[in-house]
Amino acid sequence: MENKNKLAKRIEGLTLELVGVRSVVGTTDEIDISNKVKQLFSEMDYWKNNKEQLIQLPFVNDIIGRSSVVVTLKGKKGNSKKTVILIGHIDTVGIGDYGDFKDLATQPKELVKALETLLLSDEARHDLESGDYLFGRGILDMKCGVAIIMAIMEDLSKDLESFDGNIIFAAVGD
Repeated sequence: MENKNKLAKRIEGLTLELVGVRSVVGTTDEIDISNKVKQLFSEMDYWKNNKEQLIQLPFVNDIIGRSSVVVTLKGKKGNSKKTVILIGHIDTVGIGDYGDFKDLATQPKELVKALETLLLSDEARHDLESGDYLFGRGILDMKCGVAIIMAIMEDLSKDLESFDGNIIFAAVGD
């Protein structure tokens, strides 16, 4: 159970870091989020020691200069060539629909405090005050999903002798 809680906290931390980077589709924000994903992976022990398995690939003919991040994890158990390929997009839609709170769209903790000032239904207020939910642009689509993949890959990388096969993950723009 302790390992499960540790993994959940790691996922939440990565989610908050990813959401903290504005990444509106079609803007230079996408460069920032791509750099952030690469930076987070490069801080993990496995990719510190296997730099060639963490690459940034520029979009073809992109005038903005955006890129995808492609990460590989190679298991050492057995001799399997089986590979799972995972893809998650790291861009988001705009933040205009946050209205007066648009500057908080990428700051989940501060956003909750601001939302507490609104007149809400009892059900919405209960959810907000429960502490069981994170709010912010990209939480559900799909920065939390990317954080889950990152955390699982990091966890698997700590015991490669028990991992048979490979994982390739591509963090891409839309």
